[in-house]
Amino acid sequence: MKINIAILLALSFAWASNYLGIASADAGLEALTASAAITLVAALFLFVGIRLCMRRELLPTLRANPVVPLIMALTAVGLPQLSTVMAENSISPDMATVIGTAVPILTFLVAACVFRTTPASVLNFLGVGIAVAGIVVFADPDKLMQNQSELKGIAIMLAGGVVFVANGLYAARRTADLDQYALTFWIVAFSSIGLAVAALVFDGMPKGMPARSDLLGVAFSGLLGTGLAYLLYYLLIARAGAAFTSLYAFLVPPLGVVVAALAGEGELTVRHLSGVAIVLVGLWLIMRAGPDRRSAAE
Repeated sequence: MKINIAILLALSFAWASNYLGIASADAGLEALTASAAITLVAALFLFVGIRLCMRRELLPTLRANPVVPLIMALTAVGLPQLSTVMAENSISPDMATVIGTAVPILTFLVAACVFRTTPASVLNFLGVGIAVAGIVVFADPDKLMQNQSELKGIAIMLAGGVVFVANGLYAARRTADLDQYALTFWIVAFSSIGLAVAALVFDGMPKGMPARSDLLGVAFSGLLGTGLAYLLYYLLIARAGAAFTSLYAFLVPPLGVVVAALAGEGELTVRHLSGVAIVLVGLWLIMRAGPDRRSAAE
């Protein structure tokens, strides 16, 4: 159990600190170029970790269903990653961390209201309202309405979240029989190729060597926030199950806000702390399983 908790904490820290790496890469690189570089670093890391260290065969998974990793390269990594990089041109890393909680909120709403695969109670829907209220408190609506660029950044990131939710629903139906480690490598690898082609078309070749801070941001986000995070995610699911792994949703927001503040990329005000606390209460209510949901899970 101690090892599982340690993995959960490492996973949460990796995802929480990823926004700092993206912010650093964003400072001097175009969004497509930064996204392509980050996913390329992550793909190389995953190849070493999965093929060379874990000795997992990669080609059988690709041959079994080559369409799935291609689709998920766009919906699981490509568009969500690009939306986050674009959003962080105008919003801070701590804001991006809190906006990221929209993913479990949207996932619940789609599963409960559209596909009706998740039984839901009044408390679960109350949790949605509370979590959204927490995001609003954190964002400071009065200040936000005076900054159109931040509103645009939040909208872009939410759009990426919607795509990621759609990917999760697709993956649940299409990937059950595939090696998740090998599949993850192909998803990130195809995503890096697609983003690289798009970057060359729209951004052109980089003019000179990027600044050291840009390269450090790319390396940090690619190695820790993307590559290592994916490995830890599937390792934890294999060891402890999806329910335990989902606890990262409660750890990423406070960790992200604290890490951003320590790095000088955010603030720890009463409003920020209150907003995060309200979001966590909302997430707890959303994930709280009533009798119907326990029966469905069993």
